[in-house]
Amino acid sequence: MNNLKYYRKKNNLTQKNVADYLKITQPNYANIENNKVKLNIDYALLLAKLYKIELSELLNSDLDIITLSKEEFKILQEAKKIIIKIENKHDL
Repeated sequence: MNNLKYYRKKNNLTQKNVADYLKITQPNYANIENNKVKLNIDYALLLAKLYKIELSELLNSDLDIITLSKEEFKILQEAKKIIIKIENKHDL
C-alpha cells in the first residue's frame, strides 16, 4: 500500500472522494494512487492539505514507517513497561 492509499483509507475516503477534491476523474486518481501516473506537485500539495500532514509525509516512500498518534505511542510505552515487568517476574 503506498502513502496515497494509506492516507486516503486512514481518512475514510474513497478514490471518488479524493478525485472530486482534486477535480479529476476517479480513474485518473486511481492511476495516480497505483503509480501508473506520477503525482504532480500541485496535487501533492492539495493532498497534504486534505490529510493535514506535511508534504514530506505524503511523499515518503519508506512504507516501513508507522505513524502513531501521541496517545498510541503512550499506550505502546505502557504496554512495553508491563511486558518487561511480566518478563522480570518469570525470571525469578
